[in-house]
Amino acid sequence: MSSAASSSHPSVGDLSVLVFGPQARSAGTDRLRLSAIEFPITAGKLISKIAETYPDLASSLNVSRIAVNHEFATAGCPIQRGDEVALVGLISGG
Repeated sequence: MSSAASSSHPSVGDLSVLVFGPQARSAGTDRLRLSAIEFPITAGKLISKIAETYPDLASSLNVSRIAVNHEFATAGCPIQRGDEVALVGLISGG
């Protein structure tokens, strides 16, 4: 079976999510580690998984976005194993 064919099948694995600023301080790390993720996972489902795994971040997630491979993702955007994923919190400035 080719790797292209096998990558279309769901798989389970770990996912690291980069996190910055106040959210990193709340989590105590700059990289969230999530286990037993079923790939592909949507950005919306990932936000829910982050809230379950890191409850200290739950209150900030409604003003956060997921970026996948350096581009903001919609809630339905699929995340594949190996994608670079970041949680980007509310950014204020003047």
